[in-house]
Amino acid sequence: MIFSRPLTSAESRTSLRRLALYNFANGLSFAGVGETVMVLVAVKLGCPDAVSATFGGTLFYAGFAAMPLGRLLAARWGAARAGGAFWALRNAFAMLVPAAAFWGAGRPGLVSATVLLGAAGFYACRSAGVVLYGPLVGEAAGPEERAGALGRLAALFNVGFALGYPAVLLVLRGGESIGRLAAIVAAGAALGVWSASFLFRAHETEVLREGARKPVLADLRALLAHRAYRRLVAGTAVVNLLYALVGPASVVVLKRGYGASDLEAMAYSGVLLVVGGACSWVNGAIARRIGPRMELVAANALLLAAAVAWTLLPDAAKPVSLAVAWTAVFCALGVAKALNETATLHYAVSAVEPRLVVSASLFLYLSTGLLAGVAGLALSALLMGRAADGGATAVPGPAALAAYRGYFRAVFWILLPLGAVVWRILPLRNSDPTRP
Repeated sequence: MIFSRPLTSAESRTSLRRLALYNFANGLSFAGVGETVMVLVAVKLGCPDAVSATFGGTLFYAGFAAMPLGRLLAARWGAARAGGAFWALRNAFAMLVPAAAFWGAGRPGLVSATVLLGAAGFYACRSAGVVLYGPLVGEAAGPEERAGALGRLAALFNVGFALGYPAVLLVLRGGESIGRLAAIVAAGAALGVWSASFLFRAHETEVLREGARKPVLADLRALLAHRAYRRLVAGTAVVNLLYALVGPASVVVLKRGYGASDLEAMAYSGVLLVVGGACSWVNGAIARRIGPRMELVAANALLLAAAVAWTLLPDAAKPVSLAVAWTAVFCALGVAKALNETATLHYAVSAVEPRLVVSASLFLYLSTGLLAGVAGLALSALLMGRAADGGATAVPGPAALAAYRGYFRAVFWILLPLGAVVWRILPLRNSDPTRP
């Protein structure tokens, strides 16, 4: 509901409750439509590495280009209704990915094109909807409780995911087939539409709709004059690019390098999200201790460490040793993902004045997504292509692993110098213990 006055305490609590239910239901949904399931579908359909590795990474960030659509619809419908509409459409696009198996048989080019179309629509609608989520939380939670609220809401997403994930693993235990994976995606998409019903009913004020109606260029000029915001954009783009190149590729190397089963790949990806959920839950305490700037610095360092780990892991070892190493890598990815998402939102909605919150969220996601998406697509295609030439698309084993090590080594050395951009993010005024 849209109010022409500030939200009362009771209305704020109701809105946070509905956003909590949205996050919980969306977590259940993500167990079925998350990037790991989509990567497994793409691998099962025989898509090239450069296509399989786009899920949750380069296409995720490239989809940020659709965020202006969220602002346009929010100006007419309000942030909650617009966000819910895009979220429902997002899940409809998810079904295109497994559907590629039914009309693309024997035509690998059509299969890859359909998979990419489904993924692009999925992430574009997600981006158009998620740009409105931060402002809704910002209205319902005051400045002092905002970091904790963002962390608790993110943690509820992971609670939902942790409850839905065992069901997915149980289905996969029965065998590996495109039919089973398609059923998992269909169930996840249905739950995603259900989660959108809670987002539709979040409370907001006219401030958000009026902010979405204002001329974009005036807000953009104001934000470009904001030094802290400019540095946040640059630093976030680097962290996003690094995750785009390391996160999804970690699932690919498990499948096509080490020959892990679908069940194993899903289990290790579950570690990523469960650990990320635990990190999100305590994010308020972390932010109060080190501030959002250092959270982003830590996320960047953990992603670089994960890239290094893949270059050092042996071809074979005792099963327990490899399991511990893989668990450590996915734990690092989970913590980095949680720190990046919560710190970025916290910083963006707190650093600028209230009238600029919608535009600040939009331009942050749009600019960092385009930078990470375009650069990520180019680097992923180039580096994965070179890996394929080195044998990464052959059967799992030493040759494939050597090629993937070359990929992660290149990612590390290309992105390492850009860590200076993350370090130059300014401490958040009045909310950062590292501020001098």
